[in-house]
Amino acid sequence: MKNLLLIAAIAVTASFMASCEKNYTCTCVYPGTNAGTTKTTIKAYNKRDARETCDKVHAGAVLNGGACAL
Repeated sequence: MKNLLLIAAIAVTASFMASCEKNYTCTCVYPGTNAGTTKTTIKAYNKRDARETCDKVHAGAVLNGGACAL
């Protein structure tokens, strides 16, 4: 019975942790400019979503001679 309660408690805790938004950092480098390096915090449920957002930031950075990566 104790094992069953322990397993249930672990499962509930894991489900709460998995559904939370996490913070990811998108770092952009602009060589030869005053901006230098910038970091943007992206809140996302998973790394794939954060990478998609960072890729959109990267597309804008390329126009200014920069590059971004998660």
